[in-house]
Amino acid sequence: MIFKVLIIDDDYINRRLLVSFIKKELYHVDIIESIDGGHALQICQENPDIQLILLDVEMPRMDGAEFLKNYFKENKENNVPIIAISSNDLRVKEILALGAGAFIVKPITEEKLLNAILKTQQN
Repeated sequence: MIFKVLIIDDDYINRRLLVSFIKKELYHVDIIESIDGGHALQICQENPDIQLILLDVEMPRMDGAEFLKNYFKENKENNVPIIAISSNDLRVKEILALGAGAFIVKPITEEKLLNAILKTQQN
C-alpha cells in the first residue's frame, strides 16, 4: 500500500529536506508538493486519498492559517493528520486551534518530524 503525503512549503530546500526524511522512513510513499496554500487546496480536491499533510505556516499568497481555515471549510469530516511547521512558536495556539494535529518549530529534524507524525496518529 502506498502512503500519500502532501508537502506545502514555499521553500524548495525545506521541501527537499521533508521529502528525504519521509522517504527514509516510509518506503512506499507518494509525495505531492505545493508551494502555497491555494495550490494545495486544489491538490487536496484532486487527491482525496492524501493521508498526511506537512504545512509550512509562513508562506506568501495563502499562509498556513488560511489554508487550514479553507481546508476544514471544504473537508469538515476529514481527519487527515496535518503537521504545521514554522520558524517560531508564536502561532502555535492559533494553528492548533484551526485544526493542525501537531506543530514543529524549525529547524526540522528527522526526530521532530517522526514524533509529530506519531502524535497525529494517536489523536
